Order: sequence, then structure tokens, then C-alpha cells
Amino acid sequence: MGAFRYSALMSAALLPLTLAEPFRIAHGTSTTRTVLRVARDGRAAEAPFVPYYGEDPAETLAAIQRGTPLAELSRTARLAYDLLEHDLATTAAGRSLGDYAMARLGQPSDLTPAGCRSLGIPENLEIFSERVATLARQFSVLKLKLGSGDLGLDLAIVSVARLAAPEAALLIDVNGGWDLTEAPLMIWKLMDYRPALIEQPLHHSLGLEAWRDLRSEMPEGAPPIFADESAQTATDLAGLAGYADGVNVKLLKCGSFDGAIEMIAGARGLGLGVLLGCMIESSLGITAAAHLAPWADWIDLDGHFYLAHDDYDGITYAPDGSLVMPGRPGIGAVLR
Repeated sequence: MGAFRYSALMSAALLPLTLAEPFRIAHGTSTTRTVLRVARDGRAAEAPFVPYYGEDPAETLAAIQRGTPLAELSRTARLAYDLLEHDLATTAAGRSLGDYAMARLGQPSDLTPAGCRSLGIPENLEIFSERVATLARQFSVLKLKLGSGDLGLDLAIVSVARLAAPEAALLIDVNGGWDLTEAPLMIWKLMDYRPALIEQPLHHSLGLEAWRDLRSEMPEGAPPIFADESAQTATDLAGLAGYADGVNVKLLKCGSFDGAIEMIAGARGLGLGVLLGCMIESSLGITAAAHLAPWADWIDLDGHFYLAHDDYDGITYAPDGSLVMPGRPGIGAVLR
């Protein structure tokens, strides 16, 4: 995309999102989230605020209203305007964001990965078991959040999920919740439950040395280890190659749609697997990310399912859990 400048012709607003139920991961528990929604000429885009980055929504909106240069705005604001720019340009050309991505990444070599449903750290394992069994009737891939602070509970979560969904591919996401002593032991213990991958076992603040040390302690036959918080943009990939087996690519981490394309291409060039992820946001934001799904090995695009009210229609999932794109130009999501 060419040079882009937001203007008074564009509206910007904060939209609070109430979750249908509390969502707990290693970083903490959320009951609400906020997105920045920007629009022009009847087209809209959004980007989420997440506690991890510590950005203040009100300060971000005030900076926009003051006319702060785009490059000086928060990560969330830059992404929202970037997605709006892409939506306006591709819609005018009668193309989707996926068409734009294909021009950069080439024809995808494989089918789009199966849809995935994520489950937060549970309070009640019996209710959790029932929910896993229900989701597994549609989705063949389930993502389990660990890093509860209780290693016994972490193991129980995976054990219960495996019993409830014997054939599901289990993606284990620790969100940096283990230390360098715990991680190799937990990975070894979890191998009994056949996880498809384990994501971010160590806190990102430990740096590349911790990834190197973890790799040296990995048990034989361990599942692939993917980096999330440790891999923010394409510039982080070279350092992780050889220690991690793959990376989680998210629009917010990359800061732009082109940044996500660059990260996918960079990962492929280094032989790293790609998990395409998202934050908790409406179908407007999730659908924007989903245009990159054909170039991923795994997708985790269900952040909109956590909302008590989703005001956009975008991607859907078929009865067999496969991803269904909206088939409209631009982002392709429409206001309900």
C-alpha cells in the first residue's frame, strides 16, 4: 500500500466488548475488552487493545483527535488505520484482502487449516470436560490454555481434555506460564496426551538464551514448540530459528497486514511453522486476520466467540469445523 494519512473524514471510536464469561490465561482473567473502531465512506476496521501491551484506549483516542502523526500513534491505532486503508483499496478494486495477500505470498500450497476452538483455564474440570466434548463434535482442533500457576492443574486440564476428545488435535498454549525448570518436565509429562504443539512455554522476558536452554533440555520425540510472545514481528524470527519450531502470527503483534504477510514469508523461509492467531475482538477484526489462513499450518481464529454481543458478521465455521470466508471484497465483514 502507498502512503496513508488518516483525516477528519475518518471517524474513530472506542467500543467496549463484554465477554460472555470470564476468560483466564496465564497473564490474568478478562471480563471485558476494548477495540478501536475506525471508519470512512461506509467502510470500517478495528484493532483490539490487550492488557499485554499496556496501551491506554482513552489516551489513544485523544491522540487521534489531536491529529498526532500516524507513526506516533499506539500499535492498536496504527493497525486499525492500516486495515482500513487495505479495506478501502481492495474494495475499490473489487478484491478481498486474501487476493492482496496472494499477490504477495503466492498461491497457497495446501488446503486452509481446520478451524480451532480455544478454552481458557477452567475453574471446574467437570464442566470443562463437557464443553470440550461438545466443541469436539464440530472442531477437530482444540486449544487449551495452561500456565495456571498450578502444575497439577495444568496436567489435569490436558488429561481431562484428551479423555473428552480422544481424536482432537490439542494445541497447548502456556502463555509463558512455566519457568526453565518446569518447562522440560511438563513437556515430557504432556507427551502422554499427544499434543500437536506446545506454544510459548517460557516467559518472553527470559530472552533467547532461555529458548536455547529449553531446546537443549527437550525430551526425545517432543511435540513442536511454537513461540508467541517471543516472536512479535518478522525481525524476531532469525534469532528463534533452531530453538522454536514455529511462530504465532497475529495482526496486532505485527502492527499491519503487510507486517503479518512479511512474518509468514519470513517464517516459511526459515522452515518455521505458522500458527495464525487473534485477540478477543469482533468478527470485523477476526475476519481481517482470516484472509491469511491459507498460508498457515494452524489457525486459532475464534476471538469473537467470547463476546456476549458481536455486532459484525464475517467468517463462519461449517458443521465440520472448516473455515468459511464471507466472499465479499475488502475485509468482507458487514454490520449486523
